[in-house]
Amino acid sequence: MAIAGLCLVSGALTACTPPDQRLFNPNAGKPPKPHYPPAPPGKPAPAPFLQIVVGTPKAEWAPAVSRSTKLALSRKPDLLFVVTVLSPETGSPAAQVKSIETLTEQDGKDVADQIVASGAPPNQVQIEAKTDGSSPKGRIRVDLR
Repeated sequence: MAIAGLCLVSGALTACTPPDQRLFNPNAGKPPKPHYPPAPPGKPAPAPFLQIVVGTPKAEWAPAVSRSTKLALSRKPDLLFVVTVLSPETGSPAAQVKSIETLTEQDGKDVADQIVASGAPPNQVQIEAKTDGSSPKGRIRVDLR
């Protein structure tokens, strides 16, 4: 009887895996997974050629736009003037679209017209509109390409 019990216990023990380091840590003995740091942030956007805050009277920004346009065209006559209207974020998408349309039709078009009046051909002036949540007021940026 004792031999039968001993055989039964030894048979049960052979069916079990012996305790090892994975009993307490399931990842023990596995090769480590290397940690790759995240990519560094990209470079900030370059400073614009000109930047005008929406609501600035035309008498203040028009001479600077004319002078800058003539200077840029004297250095490189085939420049592309990119007039970007940056609208602040508003509550709803419909209000955002309305804000962008209003700023583009009023201020963006005025800046583009001033660039053309300063000597740039109309086909070298491009108007874009974007939403910018970083500024509470709208801005007009003029970049050169």
